[in-house]
Amino acid sequence: MPMSKPPLFKPTAELLDILKSAQHTDTLETYLDDLAEGHGSFADYYTALPAVRALSPRTLIARSGIERTYFYQLVNGRRRPGRDKIIALCLAARLDLTATQRGLEIAQAGVLYPKNRRDAILIFAVRNHLNALEVNDLLDQFGETLLG
Repeated sequence: MPMSKPPLFKPTAELLDILKSAQHTDTLETYLDDLAEGHGSFADYYTALPAVRALSPRTLIARSGIERTYFYQLVNGRRRPGRDKIIALCLAARLDLTATQRGLEIAQAGVLYPKNRRDAILIFAVRNHLNALEVNDLLDQFGETLLG
């Protein structure tokens, strides 16, 4: 029972439902094969998003505050972004909180946690579509570490 969409683009709850309904090891094996082949990377996820595709690289670079060469390495998958760079890229595309959290999950970078002071500021920034410079001003205002 191959999955219709790559696991990267399926909600976690849907993947869990597939696993819950699996009654034979051959179903599990197919699931694991699909997962290994189609998990993808943050770069795959990010560059496939309509909000990202609608913007020019120049706009994304300006809004993210990421140096141009490094930006291209990140979106082409040659470099793996850290948590702060993922957040900066998501802010640049003005992604909503759900898409931002999904990007962090895919990169295994730890989702934004509302009980963490810095993360609470970042959640506010994502919800209010701030750019990286505005976010750093806000983080500085509250005495938190700037996006790196």
